[in-house]
Amino acid sequence: MDKARKNKDVSATKAEEKPVATTAATVSQEEKRRPVQTYRADDVSASIWVREHLVRGQMTKFWSVTLERSYKDAAGQWRYTKTFASDSLGGVVSLCQQASEYIRRQQEAAK
Repeated sequence: MDKARKNKDVSATKAEEKPVATTAATVSQEEKRRPVQTYRADDVSASIWVREHLVRGQMTKFWSVTLERSYKDAAGQWRYTKTFASDSLGGVVSLCQQASEYIRRQQEAAK
């Protein structure tokens, strides 16, 4: 129990020490939380995210994809998981291909 309390106290201290960027170039938190594109196949979805970081004086885009499956629980509430049944794998492969193509097109358009 002391260990959990200790970790909590350390996290709180570290969070206060971090400076907060407040420049015009900073993207709002709302924009950061949304994917740039989402593809769906049945109950599976692939969301594409982009983030920009300054690397050696130049803004660089980093792309990533999250995959999830949606389902309704016993109470009828929508839930999401990152595990897939074998019958969902075809959709996962298709969504990965679509996401890859989208990212490739965006990278080519930026050149």
